[in-house]
Amino acid sequence: MIYKATGWAAVLLAIVALYPSMQPGAYSVIGFYLCLFSLIIAAFASHMDRPIYFRGAIGISLVNILLVNDGTRASLLLGQSDWVYIGSMYGIFLVVVSICGFLVSRDLLISTLENHR
Repeated sequence: MIYKATGWAAVLLAIVALYPSMQPGAYSVIGFYLCLFSLIIAAFASHMDRPIYFRGAIGISLVNILLVNDGTRASLLLGQSDWVYIGSMYGIFLVVVSICGFLVSRDLLISTLENHR
């Protein structure tokens, strides 16, 4: 039960992170890190239950970072933006997604193998 509540809280946090991401300045950075935090929470909730929480959080986070976030949206790459900043933020996002995705997929594989014994 605790993993379901934690998983849905992570998805809700990813949704809540959309609002500060739309604001200019430091609020968009706060929204970015809230997305990362929601991914970590969703990964820990999903590795004990179902991966639906992680999939939901990663979907919302991708929309947030690529389309909504004032500092990292993909349309900024076409203009005269700070490519180093955007690239570093995308790099941080990819590292967190890779680690969390590995955690979720590894535990799902182990639980599947244990159920088929």
